[in-house]
Amino acid sequence: MKVYEKVYNYYIEQMKEGTLKKGDKIPSLRETEGILDVSRTSVETGYMQLAADGYIYSVEKVGFFVSEMAEQLFFIDKNNQSQSKESNQKKSKAKPVAKYDLATIGEDKRSSCLDLWRRYMKSALRQEERLLTYAKNQGEDDLREEIASYVRKNRNIICSPEDIVIGAGFQSLLIILMGLLDGEKSISFPTRNFSDGAAVFSNGGYEVSYRNKESHVIYVTPSYMTKWGEIMTMKRRRELIEHAQKNDHLIIEDDYQNEFVFSSKPTPSLYAMTGGDRVAFLGSFSRILLPSVRISFLILPKGYRDRYAQMQTLYNQTASKAEQIALTQFLRDGHLNRHIKKTARLYEDKRKTFHDLLKKYFKDDSEIYMGNSGMEIGLVIYKPNLSAKIKASGVDVYIVDEGEETTTLLLSCGIIEESEMEAAIKKLYIGLQK
Repeated sequence: MKVYEKVYNYYIEQMKEGTLKKGDKIPSLRETEGILDVSRTSVETGYMQLAADGYIYSVEKVGFFVSEMAEQLFFIDKNNQSQSKESNQKKSKAKPVAKYDLATIGEDKRSSCLDLWRRYMKSALRQEERLLTYAKNQGEDDLREEIASYVRKNRNIICSPEDIVIGAGFQSLLIILMGLLDGEKSISFPTRNFSDGAAVFSNGGYEVSYRNKESHVIYVTPSYMTKWGEIMTMKRRRELIEHAQKNDHLIIEDDYQNEFVFSSKPTPSLYAMTGGDRVAFLGSFSRILLPSVRISFLILPKGYRDRYAQMQTLYNQTASKAEQIALTQFLRDGHLNRHIKKTARLYEDKRKTFHDLLKKYFKDDSEIYMGNSGMEIGLVIYKPNLSAKIKASGVDVYIVDEGEETTTLLLSCGIIEESEMEAAIKKLYIGLQK
């Protein structure tokens, strides 16, 4: 066995045993040298192999962390293994697990491109010369060029690579954008569910409100206006743009779920409609590629390029350089567009089946809401206080609201298999009739 495999196998076992869980930081290179009595080179190689296989991810100048994929894989593996008598006794005392999951907003395993992504990560890790230097603060040049080409083809956005800033998730990019803004410190979000973004601006001294068009900064998700995927109408888009221009406000356009809009009508971006005037654009590859790939991007509003150039040295890059290299080639080879098309076809058929089954069972005393994007459907049942019955039904769902006369549920068909859909819906329906 090669020495680096000792490092690799050691941390795999830690994850399998549950000693290391999702989000946990793994020991530093120096600490692992001492723990396993191996060279630094072997530790680095072992870490890079763990990252290439998707078990860990890096945060620049912070360290390596256990990915969500690792927890999911080893949780499944652990539960498929034979359990000892003591383990089974403990398990029997644990809280019963719901048989069907209609609550998790996740991806169908059939849409995964993990095997293909792993090959690109391994290729990226062979670029030793590039990996021996820090990532560029703004993001790798070739990746920004590919993203500029991608948004031009897919969102009709004309921008320069110099207008694009790469980061690991939206929070780091919002911090950068916030540092570029002037004027009144107030921002409005669509709902209180945007807690991560609200925290960034609140910590920056902004007054945070919700659905307040008088705020100086207005954060919107045009392709996902409600929990069940309603999209912003063209009339509303024009009104919002006109309002921002008239009052010198800034719009932050979060393009969440646009790749999975199933309407026949095109959904033009606010950035494209204005040429970037008073609009910042946020995009991410986590939802459309893999949740563990933490690469997002910000397209600066028109006229902000020079402002950013003056302060970019203050913000270190947070996205993994290896992942940036891999994503560049992944985009260049056209795999992302093919992956999106394949996934969109799968999801469109799946959500139609799910909607039809809901209509079959919940046809009385309820209303069903399905927008034009996403895999979530709203279900309003004209009965109050259903949480206990839902819990006892053996079906996990997300309870949006419990009113005096109604209960509103959000049901996701993202991860459930189509062969189990009817059984899950029927079980939920019967449970609510008791």
